[in-house]
Amino acid sequence: MSETIVIQTTTTETTTTVEEIGSIPVTSSPFDEDAILENPQLASAMREGTKAIHKAAEESVFTKKFLKGDITLDEYGRYINSLYYVYSSMESLLEKYKNDPAVENIYFPEELNRKEVLLKDLTHYYGKERLAKIIAPSAMTPAIKTYVDAMEEACKVNPALLVAYSYTRYLGDLSGGQILAKRLKKSVLKVDEKDSEWDSTKGLEFYYFDHIGNQNEFKALYRERLDGAKVSQKTKDLIIEEALKCFAFNIEVFDEIHELSQANKLISISQKNDSVGPRPYALWGALATGVAAIATGVFIYNKQR
Repeated sequence: MSETIVIQTTTTETTTTVEEIGSIPVTSSPFDEDAILENPQLASAMREGTKAIHKAAEESVFTKKFLKGDITLDEYGRYINSLYYVYSSMESLLEKYKNDPAVENIYFPEELNRKEVLLKDLTHYYGKERLAKIIAPSAMTPAIKTYVDAMEEACKVNPALLVAYSYTRYLGDLSGGQILAKRLKKSVLKVDEKDSEWDSTKGLEFYYFDHIGNQNEFKALYRERLDGAKVSQKTKDLIIEEALKCFAFNIEVFDEIHELSQANKLISISQKNDSVGPRPYALWGALATGVAAIATGVFIYNKQR
């Protein structure tokens, strides 16, 4: 049996998502689809199955804005604010379904969880007094709500589909995180490698995985666990399909940030917060260059995962 997945979104002058990723065949086994596969090779299958949408992500308007450095501090704040909701929901679901035969293989809460570090970064930029409002469920944007709701609905179909979200988010973070953090330090915080503040993680804790030693070794372990996940051919196909959706949700989030910025609807990060950087006026220009590094994570992830 063969199923064709078509992911399609619209393109406007100021908002670009994927006009058409194309048809991506997900081929099922002619044998018992519910039998557990001895060697599912899920890691390589997911990598191959998401190549087209990687290309689409690289071509989106907002990714290109990142690469050009055409982004503001408020847009970056919205970015990590959006990520907070995604990781908060995903990590709650991973905890809930950690005993699922597929999920248990790739469940590394101590090593990977990002919710708490995102809270620290949000507090750094917005301040403690505004944090509760920033992360309130009522403040969730439409694209993020769609993303979060999709994860919850996927779990109702099959908890194993959480593997798609874990794979998409965490491997991307691990592949480009350290490089991004260093670039952001130099361009946003204006910290030189020789400065005493170089080892500080303030405002950039999202990019640091303190409980992982050698990241390349950990990624290899993650892929090995992924390849050994207890899944049937039917579940394997569903996971790949869900990974495609996850990438599409990420693109929609970027587009939404762009739209909110164009409409002047982003929450302002107070420049009175001296901890954000050494010089508020310098930070705005620096961030435009530094956060461009985030988009390169798409390419880094493509090459290293």
